[in-house]
Amino acid sequence: MSEQKNNYSIGIDIGGTKMSAVLFDREKNEVIADYKLATPKDSLDKFLVMLYALIDPLIEKAKKEKLKINGIGAGVAGVVAAATAGNGKGHILISPNLPILNEAELGKILQEKYSLPVALDNDANCFLRAELALGAAKNYANAVGITLGTGIGGAISLNREIYQGLHDSAGEIGHMIVDVVNGTPMDLEDIYHDLTQGNAQAMAEEAYNGDKLAIKTYSEIGKHLGLTLASVVNLVDPEIIIIGGSVMSSSDLFLSEVKKYLKEAIISPKLKKIKVVPAKLEMAGAIGAALLRIAD
Repeated sequence: MSEQKNNYSIGIDIGGTKMSAVLFDREKNEVIADYKLATPKDSLDKFLVMLYALIDPLIEKAKKEKLKINGIGAGVAGVVAAATAGNGKGHILISPNLPILNEAELGKILQEKYSLPVALDNDANCFLRAELALGAAKNYANAVGITLGTGIGGAISLNREIYQGLHDSAGEIGHMIVDVVNGTPMDLEDIYHDLTQGNAQAMAEEAYNGDKLAIKTYSEIGKHLGLTLASVVNLVDPEIIIIGGSVMSSSDLFLSEVKKYLKEAIISPKLKKIKVVPAKLEMAGAIGAALLRIAD
């Protein structure tokens, strides 16, 4: 009988529009298999059915190839009371773009379903964790990660450790207040949603078709993003900023504006040359979840 191979994990990236999962070799730092599905938004029960459909094929593949899965890591868009040691206690406090997950005890649910240790974290934290280990931030200790998709996520690395904060809520760059409109505070994500009318992909298509208003809209997105990131840089003094997420497929519409306004608003002359780079890993969120500490 062939010997079972150890040290594999499943990593899940739960976003507001889609979910992805990987079967990951933690010794070789390699993705063995991956799977993607749309994220249901109408009820927790339907969400869990789809989540299990995402995970089950990877469990079956591991069994077929005699790979021992040591645990499951999940990154979720929202504020997560993190469980990063596999005790299944992690739960979601609030998920602005996926409210069916508000207060969901996802760690406990997955642990009971699969009888495996489960660790939870914010999805942007997982994104940056993967880029630190294997991607664009591999050679840097202090980094900022930002993800542009259904919403805007953020994460901060200090000395190669993800800074979680006292209540596991640090790094929410998308919820930094950047403007006040008619007396109402507006965070970066509010402005992003307003500018894109809730559909960044459609707005990008209009821009590529020459629509002047859409082109100007993406210029405004770049401006607001650059100024917000300048505040982050002035606060934490990182070496590099990594930008990922589905909207980066349209980065030529706004990235130059990001860099322009970022450098104009940075105080320290030494920081004005900060690197701003696209993410390197295609499934960084899921890989970062697979890299979570799943055992005490």
